[in-house]
Parts: sequence; C-alpha cells; structure tokens
Amino acid sequence: MLKFFRMYSAFIKQQIKTLIEYKVDFLLGFIALGVSQISTFLIILAVFTQIKSIATYSFDEVLLFFGYSQIIRGIDHIYNDNIWVTAWNKVRDGSFSNYLIRPINVITHIIMERFQFDGFGEVVIGLIIFFYAKAKVGLVLGFSGSVTLVFFILCGLAIYFAIKLATCAVSFWTVSSGEFMSVIYEVNTFTKFPLDIYKNFFLKNLLIYLLPFAIVSYFPIAYFLRDSSFLKSVLGFDYHYKEFMIVFIGVVSALFLSFSFMIWNIGVKRYNATGS
Repeated sequence: MLKFFRMYSAFIKQQIKTLIEYKVDFLLGFIALGVSQISTFLIILAVFTQIKSIATYSFDEVLLFFGYSQIIRGIDHIYNDNIWVTAWNKVRDGSFSNYLIRPINVITHIIMERFQFDGFGEVVIGLIIFFYAKAKVGLVLGFSGSVTLVFFILCGLAIYFAIKLATCAVSFWTVSSGEFMSVIYEVNTFTKFPLDIYKNFFLKNLLIYLLPFAIVSYFPIAYFLRDSSFLKSVLGFDYHYKEFMIVFIGVVSALFLSFSFMIWNIGVKRYNATGS
C-alpha cells in the first residue's frame, strides 16, 4: 500500500508540472466545467420557481440529491478518468501492451497514470450545494449517520468504477469501446434527481438492478430523507428494517465490482496487440 501511494504521488507530481506549463488551458477547462454545473443548477432553479415540489420532494431535497451525486461523480472524475482513454484508444493502437510488460498491476497503473484535476470543480460545487441543501432540509447526520454516508460514498464510487471497468473491457472484443462506455455512463444523469419522479417501469429497474446508478446517489439520500415503507415501494419488495438498505447497497456494490473484475480479467487474457 505504501508503495502504491509513493508511485501515485510521483505520477501526480509529473501532472502538476504539466499543469504549471499550461495554466491557461487548465483554467479554461475549470471554468467550462463550472459553467456546465451552474447551468444545470439554474435549470433546477427555473423549474422550481414554477412549482413547489416534484413527486413529494421539495426544491431543497432535490438539491440535496443533485449535490450528493456531483460529489461522487467529481471524485470518480479525479482518479478514474484514464479508463476513458483506455476504452477509446489503448487496445486499438496496441499501446495497452505497455501495461502488460511493467511490474505493476494493470488496473493500478491505468488509475495512477492520469489524475484529473478538473474533477475538483465538480466536487467543490457538489459540496456547496449539498451542505446548503442539508441545512435547508434540517438533516442532522450525527456520528453514525456520517459513517453511513461515507460508506454510501465508497459504494457509489465502487459502482462507477465497476461499470466503467466492465464497459472498458468490451474493447478487448471490439477494439474500441469508448462510444459504448459513453452511452452507459451518461445513464447516470437520471440519478441526479429522485428516482421515483420517473414513472417508466423499465427505466427505474434499469437504474436499480442492471446499471445500478440508483445505488450511487438516490438510495443513499432517500435513506436519510424517507422511511423504510417508502423505500420498499421503490425497490419493489418488502423488508422490515431501514438498515436493510445499507446491506443492500453494500451487497450490490460488491457484486458489480466482482463482476467487472471477472469481465476485465477475461478480456485481458484474450488481448492481442492490433498495431495501428
């Protein structure tokens, strides 16, 4: 573990040197990301100037979902952005072979190779919105609630990582899977808002069981805002204790992470350098 952090810090230092050399490019990218996030917030604000609530959720509660989802998406963007490059190009041009001849785990190397500082913009904006909305709805977490929230964040990051890793692994069969990953990843935009505002049965079950982005941001916040009877109606099956949601989120995250590693390992074994 110590070796990992030493190597990771060395990669980060090199990228910081690159950013220092291209300050304007970094600044423009950061501003563009900020404008994108603020515009989404303004859309939500515009909607709620016309109506007071959506599917029993107040404006501040919707903001809480939105801010929380941005925090997780931003953290994922920071450390796990290089997998996009792998999905688009690394197998197609044969450069994936470089990972296989180095004395370090392939996935670890992919993660360390690129540290995306733009993601901090998403995290900062998400934190501001989250804590503002948290205060407005009067949500008090306490120690146990805070620990639970951290657990939910880790599970959400595991889901993001698992889905991106599995879709990236498709490139071992198709040479490039960037388009496929983009389509799958953008499904998560539906979970910036409470899941039960969507009436489409297929969409709701897709987000819960097939591409469980609802595990990332919807269920964690709903756990704190709603009781178990409400969550039962969304899940579609009965359970007696609200704490079941913690177990459910943890189990689904572990299963999808295991599945993604299995797909990845199968794909790596069949990899053949294609050249360019």
